[in-house]
Amino acid sequence: MVSKSLLILLLSLWASQAWTVQEHAVGLQRDLDFKVFINDREVGRHQFALLEQGNSVQVSSKMSLDFKVLMIKRVKYLHEASEVWESGCLASVESATEKLGDFFSVDAKADQSGLVVQRQQEVEVIPGCARGFAYWNPEWLQGDYLLNAESGIYVPVEISSRFSEQDNITHMTIALPKADIHLQYDAAGEWLSLQTELLIGGTLRYQRVF
Repeated sequence: MVSKSLLILLLSLWASQAWTVQEHAVGLQRDLDFKVFINDREVGRHQFALLEQGNSVQVSSKMSLDFKVLMIKRVKYLHEASEVWESGCLASVESATEKLGDFFSVDAKADQSGLVVQRQQEVEVIPGCARGFAYWNPEWLQGDYLLNAESGIYVPVEISSRFSEQDNITHMTIALPKADIHLQYDAAGEWLSLQTELLIGGTLRYQRVF
């Protein structure tokens, strides 16, 4: 017959193991929320939901903007994307975008040949470890090319960063053919802000909502 104390110990161990399995199954979930500004005017939101399970990360994002260009032409922009990363490489990307009344999508999946990217009427195979604009993980931004989830184009980039001891902020720049993207991270590596110049004029800026 099992003693009362041994039964309690066994139940405690079972509960501990069950909690560990449940925590592992659910994974680590994080939400990132940014207000989006053009110059000093708030024009929308960009939100990210991250689910980390071991070496796998699932990222869902949604961006919604509504503003006027030169106070005349109204611009509506909607973008949703779903990404799966495996050990720091893109395993799949699905996105849908509405911009200036046009609709387009990207569908990418990794196979033995690499990341197969379907965009509009084109297909491109990216061999090796393909990466994208993983602003939420600065370590995964390192590379000579990054996949644009909106357009499905593998863009050449140059990455540079510097650490400011004055405010304990890491400033990272992604140099692109048409415009640079400037990012800020705190001492723990948390993404704080984004800033870039728009081709239509004005400065696009993200401000983290905590």
